[in-house]
Amino acid sequence: MSHTPWYLPLENCRTLDEIGPLWHGLLDEHQSGPTWPEPRYADAMLQFAGMSSLPPQLKLGALLAWGSAFDVDLRLALGALLEAVLEADQPWPDAVAASVSDNGAALMLETADPWLGAFIAGRMAGLRETFVHDGVRPDAWQAAFWKRFLEMACRHGDLEAVRRALEQGADPLADSGAASAAAAAAGADTVLACLLDHAGDARRPMLEVAFAAAAAANATDTLAFLLTQGVDITSGGSAALAVAARQLAIEAFEWLLEHGADARDKDLLAAAASTLDETMVELALAAGADVDGSALPAFLAALDSTPWELYSVETEFFDWRVDVLALLLRHGLRPDAGELAAALRGDERRREVIEALLERDDAGELGLSLPE
Repeated sequence: MSHTPWYLPLENCRTLDEIGPLWHGLLDEHQSGPTWPEPRYADAMLQFAGMSSLPPQLKLGALLAWGSAFDVDLRLALGALLEAVLEADQPWPDAVAASVSDNGAALMLETADPWLGAFIAGRMAGLRETFVHDGVRPDAWQAAFWKRFLEMACRHGDLEAVRRALEQGADPLADSGAASAAAAAAGADTVLACLLDHAGDARRPMLEVAFAAAAAANATDTLAFLLTQGVDITSGGSAALAVAARQLAIEAFEWLLEHGADARDKDLLAAAASTLDETMVELALAAGADVDGSALPAFLAALDSTPWELYSVETEFFDWRVDVLALLLRHGLRPDAGELAAALRGDERRREVIEALLERDDAGELGLSLPE
């Protein structure tokens, strides 16, 4: 989201006819049209609906006129702005009143193009019919809008928009703390402080969610900020370490260790192995990662993980798997023979990786054989 709102030139418009010629060009100028990568377009629509100072009816009309239903759920905007339509209480024309009057008030906006006006009115009627068929009240979509809006604002570190959402009743704890996770991943400490002020009795779980998200994003400054806000690194550090390892966030991983996070967590080594990065596995082992009596989870992580999101390469990671498995074996980490046999049974892909491991020059020293 740009620091300059994409819709700013629309703020002086008073009719749809003034907005129309500007709409698509402004979105393209700010690289926020439907053809740009997600979620730019959806974010732009949320931002316009929630922050523009245009009259609510005009905002809703613009969203229904030019919003792409393929790229954003327009029921969100309708939920957010429906009160203005209800207050206007516009009647439907006689020609269609018998069919749609039970649907609620019409949205009749002034425009020189009668087709555009009819399209907006019809589109709104159709959307509101979905409320009836789905059995969902409009106020539920209003709550859904502000929840999505809050997460979007946190992701962009927009403190003004965050405050706006909270004023409208957005729940900062919704969706398992998605808003605080988004703010932490963005390194938006001022936004996090605002959310924490609204957390009430849920401050501690919000801190834990944000701490893990900051670790995943390699945001060490935000980790430090959250520590000053009361994060208990004794209880939450192990989980954050595993998250950092899984995302190959090496700076965050090392920061957490330096500040007392406990590496003796049964999930840590498997998280490191899932990256298929030997350096990350070595760091976890050097930190004291424990296998809790079984090396199988780490083996399976290396056998099955496909961490494309961590690498800008197109590969099936076959050789990477073999290298990480060999590294684990060199460190004396061997799964129980029976557990390994059960894990390989009926899975040809896993067996091929183990066969390649055994063909290495040092396979004899690794002390591993392929189960029948």
